[in-house]
Amino acid sequence: MFWNKKVLLAIFLVISTFQASAINNTDFLNDPEHQFWFDINDVPTVELVFDEAQWQLLLTSTRSDREEVSAMLIYFKSSQRYQLDNIGVKVSGNTSFILPESPDDPYVQANFTLDFDEFVDEQTLSGISKVKLKRFHNDSTYVHEPLSNQIMHNFDVWTVHSSTYVKLNITVGDRDSAYYGMYRLNESVNRHEYLDKRFGTDNDGGFLWQGNYKDWGPAHFSRIDENWGGVGDFDQASFEYKGKGKKYEEAHTQLVDFAQNVTQLEGSEFEAYVDQHINMELFLKGLASESILGHWDGFWGNGNNYFVYFDESQMMHFVPYDTDNALGTSLIVSDSGEQNPINFASNENAPLLVKKVLAIDKYLLAYKGYIETLVTQSNLMVEDYAVDWIEQIHTLISSDVVNDTGDNLVIADEPAYWGNQDRYRIFDVADGKNWYETRLNAVNKALGNEFSLFENVYYRGVTNNWQASLMTETLTNIWSITVNNDAATNASGEPRFKFDIFADWSENYGDDDGDGKLEQGGDNILFTEGFGEYLITFNGVEKSYLVEKTTDVVEALHEPVANAGTDIELFVGETVHLDARNSTDSDGEIISYDWSNGLTGASVFFVYSQSGTYDVILTVTDNDNLIATDMITIIVKDKAEETPESPIIETPNSENRSGGSVFWLFPFVFIVFFVKTFKLNAKKPL
Repeated sequence: MFWNKKVLLAIFLVISTFQASAINNTDFLNDPEHQFWFDINDVPTVELVFDEAQWQLLLTSTRSDREEVSAMLIYFKSSQRYQLDNIGVKVSGNTSFILPESPDDPYVQANFTLDFDEFVDEQTLSGISKVKLKRFHNDSTYVHEPLSNQIMHNFDVWTVHSSTYVKLNITVGDRDSAYYGMYRLNESVNRHEYLDKRFGTDNDGGFLWQGNYKDWGPAHFSRIDENWGGVGDFDQASFEYKGKGKKYEEAHTQLVDFAQNVTQLEGSEFEAYVDQHINMELFLKGLASESILGHWDGFWGNGNNYFVYFDESQMMHFVPYDTDNALGTSLIVSDSGEQNPINFASNENAPLLVKKVLAIDKYLLAYKGYIETLVTQSNLMVEDYAVDWIEQIHTLISSDVVNDTGDNLVIADEPAYWGNQDRYRIFDVADGKNWYETRLNAVNKALGNEFSLFENVYYRGVTNNWQASLMTETLTNIWSITVNNDAATNASGEPRFKFDIFADWSENYGDDDGDGKLEQGGDNILFTEGFGEYLITFNGVEKSYLVEKTTDVVEALHEPVANAGTDIELFVGETVHLDARNSTDSDGEIISYDWSNGLTGASVFFVYSQSGTYDVILTVTDNDNLIATDMITIIVKDKAEETPESPIIETPNSENRSGGSVFWLFPFVFIVFFVKTFKLNAKKPL
């Protein structure tokens, strides 16, 4: 690799200054006693048994006041049963603190700390006196902390605690045993067995401090002076002393002296001091691990989640801790995957100690070698190793994920929902943003191992009226832009676009074959999935592109228009015809017609039996379940109220007037004429 010779020189220079003050290896990981608890290839069962009174006392705990109660521990491993009576149990967690039972839910996944020797002096099981049981809070992958710790162990960050898997059952009084699900079993840093494994029994008398972002803010050494209240032996201290009160004044004096030196010394004096008082190889490897794993909630990013141990020679050793917010879950950094690994945290968040250390050439050179090793060495944060490791773990635990609490029932490749990135993937890498590839590219870019083939790339298409929109180089030679493809942005024709290098069309790229590969001067690229928001990515090295629909555009729905017809007037007993067929729906169809008189249908008939004025309301419903109404008025009258259209007007003695009398005399005249004629003919001879 590009840095190999320089890295070897830098590491030699750094290591040559160290004092032989610790065991400084990870051989303890293979010890049978350690494997009894922390074998990553086995899933034992932990059962906690409480009497009812102790359980109820546990439920009075608060985040600031934790009750430690007595319980029985039963540990099942390799068909063997192990039991410890009267261990101490308390609910743990900071922002993740939650009680294991609530008025609405009898089974709630919570974090627990188990102190085997809290009520029984020197009680241990296989050399361990304390462990932590942590739920996979907001980690649907079930691997963030165990995988991060495994990678750091492989990288010889020997101070990192072990983290593996157990199943947890809880029994309370006479209640049935409840299965609380899959937990991660974490080694406790605050115990002599932890220190003895890493520093030896002749170097376990130093002072251990936990750094957390709590009531007093971030745990930065530059904030410490003799009077700062953030240093103490209480839970909410930013620097919490873990010596249980013993030799606190001596430990406090040492910490203040250390903080003042690393803050105030400059130049060669600062370099000489940290060479003498900080295990710099371990510290730089820890910083590199935090950066490459994206552990924004650690020392470098948030002044949180770490320990420091000052051994008996007053050498400080760095201990990364609580790495569940890593591998794509990010918050206070804009994007933990694309973040420059040499400037991992923003300038305002980065501790002064980190800034000063990386300003020294030999440390910066060693650090650059470490970050490159982390993304290239086969058993570290590289895709093949990590995905295979995750697959083996999921095979081991998947059948035991479903539990009685209803929490964390599904294994899914998603960062925590509250983070600022939701597309990173660590095992289903084909369906999102590849974490390993992104971090590798960020390292290469920071080290200058690659250079951009194009100074800029522009997007042109119907969505921006074919103007040149500058794309963002998210990684070396990878440009992206988000565009909105909808009716309003497609007035100029079929949805399509191209890539333009100089914003003048002199060098542009399209796709002749629709195969995702670009050709210079190629055809327009189409949006094939309809309206919506799209992420467009241009790969300058491979001359390829991706069009990923991220959000559908939801068109505004239009209500239907109801038309009940014109008002009607008729008589009792006549048929009324109600006709709603002129009702319309511009973006669908009407699926029901309902009249307030109880009838349904677009065309209905009925008869009123009584007179009166009736208002009938039509309600129409369309296929989008939107409704509209219209009203028609019907006036019904009795038949007795009928009047003729052309009334006859009579006048007195109308029978004596001309017109009617002539027709009355006509039959009489005819009869007289007939009689006379008959008589006359009768007198004539035959």
